Amino acid sequence: MKRRDFIKQAAVGTATAVAAPAVIAGPKKHKWICVSAFGKAGLLGEALEEFTQAVEIASGGRLSIKAYHAGELVKPFEAMDAVQNGTAQMGYGAPYYWAGKSDSISFVAAMPFGLTAQEQNAWLYYGGGIELSDRTAYLPLGVKFLPMGNTGNQMGGWYNKEINTVADLNGLKFRMPGLGGEVLKTFGVNVILLPGSDVLPALTSGAIDGTEWIGPAADMGKGLYKVVKNYYYPGWHEPATILDGFFNLDAWNQLDDELKNIVMHSAAATNLWILSKFQATNNAAMQKLINEHGVILRKYSDELITAIGKRSSELLPELAAKTKEATELYNHIIDFRKTMLTWSGHSEGAYLTARNLGLAG
Repeated sequence: MKRRDFIKQAAVGTATAVAAPAVIAGPKKHKWICVSAFGKAGLLGEALEEFTQAVEIASGGRLSIKAYHAGELVKPFEAMDAVQNGTAQMGYGAPYYWAGKSDSISFVAAMPFGLTAQEQNAWLYYGGGIELSDRTAYLPLGVKFLPMGNTGNQMGGWYNKEINTVADLNGLKFRMPGLGGEVLKTFGVNVILLPGSDVLPALTSGAIDGTEWIGPAADMGKGLYKVVKNYYYPGWHEPATILDGFFNLDAWNQLDDELKNIVMHSAAATNLWILSKFQATNNAAMQKLINEHGVILRKYSDELITAIGKRSSELLPELAAKTKEATELYNHIIDFRKTMLTWSGHSEGAYLTARNLGLAG
């Protein structure tokens, strides 16, 4: 090789090395799809959008989640299927919507005469509830669970007639998911499971005689008062209800610890946000339903509540006995409820009684 050719090639090589330094890969970015069992309108749709924005901001764009609300990508009750098969990396709904896939998962959502919202949060975050729910219900389905909302104490439901005795339940066509629906079946109720978008049309057409939904704020938004006027309380079937965020396990495991931490804290913030919003808006909505829309607020009779409570205490252990996972989860919740009874009775329970007395004048 001639000297000038060698120098020329060396110069080119040096220039290339200077112009193209080694590329250092930046943090991996993840783009997720989330499918929801709830519609875009209303508090739950709004909460999901808030969650996805919080995750993207906190992660500096390293994790972006596109939310598809009920019916936009999949049907409401197909959200779990989509996450399991990897069509979506995340889903949002209520645990009892997936009862057909797990004998234990409905116990995560709510249990008749079970825990209040504050007691549920204590169980979830400090009583091992998240870990146990994962192990007994979600991980066997190939998904990771995080609580992402709580309705607080729900209302008993809307009926097209008065319900005073056990006999009034027989033959009723009523929409109620979860364990409460299983209890009603034993009284001759034809329990029908419908997504939220189908509730008002079914009520209007007479396909159902009544329905439970959530509470005054959410129920008014659905327009249920336009069809039926008898609004019963208390919500014995769902003293508080956990909403679930669930994540495809492969997608979840691809996140580093920082991103997992961001998702967990954003989910916890959403849990608090939803519960607080319902608490802040339910009373005003209830007053509007009564005073402007002619809704009749009715309390379940002591006879009916006593009969339902007795039946629940008999049936729930039987339902839990189907699998060892359901039994373990049920027993854990019952044991935790026992630890709450005395304190809750001496704190919130006693205080509410005292406050009512103090405000009597």
